Amino acid sequence: MPFFQLSETDTGFPPAHFADEQGMIAVGGDLSVERLLNAYQSGIYFWFSPMDFIKWWSPDPRLVLKPEDAEPPEQLPGYRMDLEVTFDQHFELLLRQIQEVQNTPPMGENWVTEQMAAVYRALFEQGYAHSLEVRHGTTWVGGIFGVAIGKAFFAEYTYSCTEGGGALSLSLLARQLQAQGYHFIDVQKPSIDTPDLGFTEMSRLAYLDWVKKACL
Repeated sequence: MPFFQLSETDTGFPPAHFADEQGMIAVGGDLSVERLLNAYQSGIYFWFSPMDFIKWWSPDPRLVLKPEDAEPPEQLPGYRMDLEVTFDQHFELLLRQIQEVQNTPPMGENWVTEQMAAVYRALFEQGYAHSLEVRHGTTWVGGIFGVAIGKAFFAEYTYSCTEGGGALSLSLLARQLQAQGYHFIDVQKPSIDTPDLGFTEMSRLAYLDWVKKACL
């Protein structure tokens, strides 16, 4: 199936159901705040290899975590009663530590580029991107950041310094978002960084309906 070439000026997207069997729907465009916000609300995210064109995806099925279904953090490795959990207090530091971890083999030294880091910072400064940091004293345990629109949270990267630190961070985030009435956490698709915490796999069409309602 052919894919769409995005305009440099028009930040819109074609309907996500036009994605091919692998989930790719378009190439090109840019990583501006406006385009990324449009992408999230259209059920689309970017993912591409270093030195490659920007590629946009909407996989079928899609993996989400309903906050009420998340594994309790107390049952996960790395949990301690004396953990310090903070929100939006160390976004830049967490982003840089994720960058340091991701930009190593086999991912490549430019996996999380400065261009990506810049747009995530811009989203944070505009109140869309958020981080959760987990530490024990001055020692990091883990963290996670993503983008919130309406009552939908689009997880981007987790960070782990101890066994299960990333999963623990996601579980703690789910507990917080449940208290705030969020509908779901989007984790895009299964990967080695997303151990099963109670995820729900849903069709693209069902996911798009969820996104439309949650982002109002």
